[in-house]
Amino acid sequence: MSRAWARTVDITADTVLVGDVLTVGGRQLLVADLVRVPGGRRLRFASGETLTLHPHSRMTATRSGPYRQARR
Repeated sequence: MSRAWARTVDITADTVLVGDVLTVGGRQLLVADLVRVPGGRRLRFASGETLTLHPHSRMTATRSGPYRQARR
């Protein structure tokens, strides 16, 4: 059985990760690749679109990961 967690996080150009899901224009877009460019980071989404986040840009994303059972 595979279990995972998901949470909402605030992101910037420095904190965005591959696998984050951003909602842009009412669409959920999965970050597939990140490229550092002068003045920020260019995000490439799984759908092929791109978005450049500048250093002062702030967005909300959904981040997920594997569930780990607490050690006893």
